[in-house]
Amino acid sequence: MSETLIYTTHNSPIGKLLLVASPKGMRYIRLIADDADIDGVLARAADGADFVFESQGFLKTACDAVDDYLKNGTPLKLPVDLASGTPLQRAVWLAIAKVPYGETISYTTLANRVGFPRAIRAVASACGANPVPLVIPCHRILAKDGTLGGFSLGGVGVKEKLLAVEGFKEQQEAVA
Repeated sequence: MSETLIYTTHNSPIGKLLLVASPKGMRYIRLIADDADIDGVLARAADGADFVFESQGFLKTACDAVDDYLKNGTPLKLPVDLASGTPLQRAVWLAIAKVPYGETISYTTLANRVGFPRAIRAVASACGANPVPLVIPCHRILAKDGTLGGFSLGGVGVKEKLLAVEGFKEQQEAVA
């Protein structure tokens, strides 16, 4: 029996989002160009799952929370279901989730926190594979020199917007 996941699309302040959830919580959030992208993204979101469109219930609440975060800076707190990922990726994602709102750390600090101080590239790669980048705030992870690095949800421009929502100022000493 295959798993059934719910999904919806949402026109957010940063672009059109595709949100996917299981009964446990958010499973996947991605920017999409248009509805033609939905099938491809869903196929990558969960191999072999059945999908049901939902415009009310949990995903409506999630969309409202995303908008409240993006428009008003209200911290985004949604349950997540980290069903995908390697053990290292899941460890990195859980460590990222502990970075406080409005604060940033470096990839080096993150690698130290997960117990792999020499695996900075692997940790950065795990950040890029984060399936729910708004909820697990990988935009709070910066290069050691304070530069932004990349961001899987729409690139550096979106990362800058998310940091601005949280009050990050480029000139501040932001990286631990």
